[in-house]
Amino acid sequence: MNAIGARHWNIAETHRVAKRKTETGDKLVNNYRLLQTLGQGRFGKVKLCQRLVNSGTSSSSGAVGSIAAVGVVSAANSEEAGGDVVSLPPPAFGSPKARLFAMKIFSKKTLRRLKDYCAEPATPQSGENDEEDAVPMRMRAVTALDRVHDEIEIMRSLYHRNIVLLFEVIEADDSDKVYMVLEYMACGPCMVYRPDTKDFYSRATGGTLSEELARSYLSDIFFGLQYLHQRGICHRDIKPDNVLLNGTGRCHITDFGCAKAFGNGSYTNESARVSDTVGTYQFLAPECCSGEGYDPFKVDIWAVGVVLFIFLFGRLPFASESTRELFDEIIRAQIVLPTLEESGRELPFSPEVQDLLRRLLQKDPEQRITIVQALGHPWFGQDDEEEPLSF
Repeated sequence: MNAIGARHWNIAETHRVAKRKTETGDKLVNNYRLLQTLGQGRFGKVKLCQRLVNSGTSSSSGAVGSIAAVGVVSAANSEEAGGDVVSLPPPAFGSPKARLFAMKIFSKKTLRRLKDYCAEPATPQSGENDEEDAVPMRMRAVTALDRVHDEIEIMRSLYHRNIVLLFEVIEADDSDKVYMVLEYMACGPCMVYRPDTKDFYSRATGGTLSEELARSYLSDIFFGLQYLHQRGICHRDIKPDNVLLNGTGRCHITDFGCAKAFGNGSYTNESARVSDTVGTYQFLAPECCSGEGYDPFKVDIWAVGVVLFIFLFGRLPFASESTRELFDEIIRAQIVLPTLEESGRELPFSPEVQDLLRRLLQKDPEQRITIVQALGHPWFGQDDEEEPLSF
């Protein structure tokens, strides 16, 4: 319905980093003017940026072109680009010529210091592990820089209206920085967390979402997730912070730092199993908390259920501050929907949305609803008069 077919997506790769300042004091990275900071995280920051396009009549001044949000991450530059201007892919999905981009900026030195270890199959020596079921394993160190490069590899193949697009990667051997130039989402996260009150609110509504708006957002999320899953890519960190709104109020999935690719959609239920725990604890499914292997694609669906719960009630279904207690709650506690009085809403929720929520948050992954089943659920068959809110 909303899905875009497979398409070859050419990401500009730049191996040169040139930093300078304009006469007005603006900072430039190659042909991008850096504007305000959009976000700051543990691994780096995100800046709004404006791309300067060479007019063809002047050698160095350049004309102001599109505005972009640039993510800084190390990358290589295409030999064909040359000069200060890198040609970006065509504007996506009817967006105007003057565009905003988000630039993610990372320090390679910092990322190399941050590492963890993962188990992976090892090639057995001759005569070892004669047992048919024995799978030799070895531990491998994985740095945060490795994960950034993995994220780039995944994003370079993604082209869908509900996925934040990657346009350019800038990384040079003589620079500490990695820059990722991404599609800019003007309206930010679909819901914002307030640490003081430990709840979520929408900048569009000032509070929770109506069923109509929640349905619009959720369908966008499901279409984007379906696109990923059909290509053998599991996101593994679906949450409101990673679902961004563009200027017209449509949802786009972002941040593929935890994502895992299982190979062009050719995975099976047996091959698509993992045992590590990644992502955000409050959005993990029960099977992630058991220490056993599990299907990460089904965990993505559980996480969408947690997001829907937040859309409707403005809070997490499981929120213990102790990790041990949180995992125990996720595994054993029943889903309790707040009463009308507790939720502060004027009208009760429809039976259809309550049923979908319970089926998304089904603790048994084998009984959990699939994306296809969810999109065919009666709740999505209802007609809405409300359009997505832009602001």
